[in-house]
Order: sequence, then structure tokens, then C-alpha cells
Amino acid sequence: MSALKPLVLLLLISSLSACAGRAPVPPPLELRAWDTPGEPKAVILALHSFGDYSAAFDLAAPDLAAAGYQVYSFDQAGFGTRMLADGRWAGETRLVAEAAGAARRLADQHPGTPLFLLGESLGGAVAMLVASRHPEIPLNGLILAAPAVREGIRLRYGWNVLIASAATLAPGYPLDVARSPHDPDLQPAAARRRASDPLVMHQVRMDAYWGLIQLADSASDEAGLIRVPTLLLYGDLDTSVPAVGIQRLRERLGPRGDYQTFPQGPHLLLQGRHWPRVTAAIKRWTGARAAPR
Repeated sequence: MSALKPLVLLLLISSLSACAGRAPVPPPLELRAWDTPGEPKAVILALHSFGDYSAAFDLAAPDLAAAGYQVYSFDQAGFGTRMLADGRWAGETRLVAEAAGAARRLADQHPGTPLFLLGESLGGAVAMLVASRHPEIPLNGLILAAPAVREGIRLRYGWNVLIASAATLAPGYPLDVARSPHDPDLQPAAARRRASDPLVMHQVRMDAYWGLIQLADSASDEAGLIRVPTLLLYGDLDTSVPAVGIQRLRERLGPRGDYQTFPQGPHLLLQGRHWPRVTAAIKRWTGARAAPR
């Protein structure tokens, strides 16, 4: 009987969580802008990683704006200023719909100006799904910085069963996220911000983690539907997105994809110590594809 106690406890937690009701709806998104002087050569909509928010682009966006790019971002549903009170997952459908809506809004606001989606980690997966599900949006290309993908991972579906079971039995179980203010792989200001900023997640619900896994699976499965030019960026120190997933994504993209790796590059390339090399690669690639729509 004693062996059943942990299972009974998890079932009780699950029942209590189910009785808690729906999570509150996050406030409407507001676009944050980094303005470029004069007429922009292109518009970039930047989508942040899991647990972070639009401040993730405080290094890269001003640099891109100074080079003639009009950059926008927003806190995705469930993160930053739009974080749900209990840290719940907003859902793949909402994340993709909001990003698609923001891209349409910018296409209308900047008619004729080249439009790119830039996504880091979670944001990369969202950008991929916008491109695969909304081909009517006039995108000139995708820029994917270590997008959350999972194809090719050994025992992928076995892990899915374990994570899904945990999320079902204990959806609100908190997973601590260690963020060192002295992370040697990140630019110092970025490391300090991620460690101390109250708008950055420091705990993740089990069901939110399962939501991220499902989002990454969807992005992997739909990668072959992407029809716009894509720049894929990856750091060789990345321990969050396995290299095999990036390799499979390269195969799916085929001739539409361009790939660049960064020696000593961490998972969060746009916040790493060598982030100027990343924005330089973005500027080179977009500059060659910034034909007016």
C-alpha cells in the first residue's frame, strides 16, 4: 500500500488543480518598437524565448535599428507583462495566432517594406508555425536562432509519454530554473537581467513545460511546409536544442534554408557574449533578401 501513496498524492494534486478553474486571460499585446532613423530597409518582428519577454532583444534590436531595420517585439501570452497569475501555459493556438496577427498588422503598417520574422528558441518555433500555417502573410523570410525543434531526438516519443503523464497528474508542479547572474556564456548585462528581472520566469509549471514540448513537436512536424527563405542560426555550446534536431530541420528546409553556426555560441545567441556576430549575420542575410514586397 505504501507504494501507492505517491500516486494517490499526485492524483489529489491533479484534482485540486482541475478545480482551480480557467487561467485568467493575459492582457492584450502591445508592440514595442526600436525605431530606425529614416525610411526602414526592412521590418523585423522578433519573438522571444520561453520564460523571457521582449527585453530579450535589448542588445540586438538597437543594433539592427541603427543599421536601418525597424524592429518590433511584444511579450507573448503567458510571459513578461502578460504572464498569467499562476504561470500557466497560454497555448500553442494563441501564441501562433497572436504572432500571425502582429505580422499582418506590420505588413499593413509598412506596405511594400520587406518583412521578416525573427524567433529565438520558443519564438523560433512560433515563427515556423506562423509561416507554415499562414502562407498568406507576405513574409520575405524567417530568421531562426536555435528554434525549439525536436525531430531526431532519441526516444522522443517515450519522453513525451513521461512528460505528458507528469503534466496530467501534477500540472502545477513547479520546476525551478537556475539563472546565474555570472553565466559565462551570456553577455554580462543579459545574464544579470535574466537572473534578477521579476518578469523573467524562475519557475515553470509542469503543464507549461509540456506545452513547450508540444509546440516544438508541431514546429518540427510542419517544417516541411515552410515556403519562405529561412536563416537558421545555431551555437556549438547549445545544450537546450540538440544538434540532431537542427540537422533534421536543415534537411526539411532544403534549398530554402541557409545555415550558420557560431563557435562558442550559447543557446540564446542574441544574448550571448558574441551577439554582434549574430546580428551581423542577420544583416548580411536580410540585406540580400530585402526586395520590396
